[in-house]
Amino acid sequence: MKKFNTIYFAKSKIVDCSFKDSIILDEYVEKNGQEIDQLKLKIASDKKFVVVVGGGMSAEREVSFMSSNGIVNSLLELGHFVVFADMGADIAYVLQKLKPDVVFNGLHGTYGEDGCLQGVLNILRIPYTGPGVLASAIALNKKKSHFICKANGINVAEAIFVRKSDNIKTDPMPRPYVIKPLLQGSSIGVEIIFEEDDFTFENYGFEYGDEIIVEQYIRGREVQVAVLNGVAMGALEIKLLKNKRFNDYEVKYRPGFSQHLLPAPLPASAYNKILEISEYACRVFDCNSGIMRVDFIYDEKEDKFYLLEANTLPGMTSMSMCPEIVALKGISYVGLVDQILESAQFEK
Repeated sequence: MKKFNTIYFAKSKIVDCSFKDSIILDEYVEKNGQEIDQLKLKIASDKKFVVVVGGGMSAEREVSFMSSNGIVNSLLELGHFVVFADMGADIAYVLQKLKPDVVFNGLHGTYGEDGCLQGVLNILRIPYTGPGVLASAIALNKKKSHFICKANGINVAEAIFVRKSDNIKTDPMPRPYVIKPLLQGSSIGVEIIFEEDDFTFENYGFEYGDEIIVEQYIRGREVQVAVLNGVAMGALEIKLLKNKRFNDYEVKYRPGFSQHLLPAPLPASAYNKILEISEYACRVFDCNSGIMRVDFIYDEKEDKFYLLEANTLPGMTSMSMCPEIVALKGISYVGLVDQILESAQFEK
């Protein structure tokens, strides 16, 4: 399994994107990124000044650049003045200096999807895209979200939580089961253990934190729902190819490993049900601003949906599900970016 690393950057790298027609963001930042005290901007006063914060220090840095690339180019197409900030530890200082009208949060994972950046922006009173501090923190944390779902009648797989210090040497539950880090997205660190696998739990490395969730494996169809500003836009089913076991990082971001069935070929009653559950889950998590993606396993035999996770900052890459799903409602990628931007706010 590929190892993903977090990286600490003391200084953010910033680029002015507004004089470009289109860019390949990671290359552009690599060549032209400057620290905030080196940057000289001539901000167009007749345009909305948007800072896209992306890249960052999480294990999902690569994905964030992929999402941010589309976001930046869409904002340029919409006529905004756009600056991109590859987030470092000085992000509060950077944003105080830049004084944007709004921040478009293009981060994924830790520091961006867990409430950290949202808290900074609340203090600075800068509107930002996506849910607020508590909603973000709870939705990303698989332990807290598991208990909240159970308390609110949302089906989730049976699970236990294992700490490294527990020193468990044998399977913590009957196989098959799923191992997930508590605070990672993009399927980073996820492993499915089947009966026939040559796997010993004693050798599990706890590479993404000292506590994990171990879930009962549920056989079924993987279905994802996009929810825009609290309203379900539609559902998509992922059909795995090339003997893939689940919707892992490679399936999500590399072509050829999956087929997207859109709209999801479910009976009408099941299709409507999953949209209702998704909207309810977003209300439970208080995630009613911006675009959300709610992931499920559908057990056809039981006609039952199991919530896998609610993503507060879902992927906006060329292969991401949310832009595909909202297209069912006639909303283009650029139109989606526009609607997300218009929903930006800070928590008072």
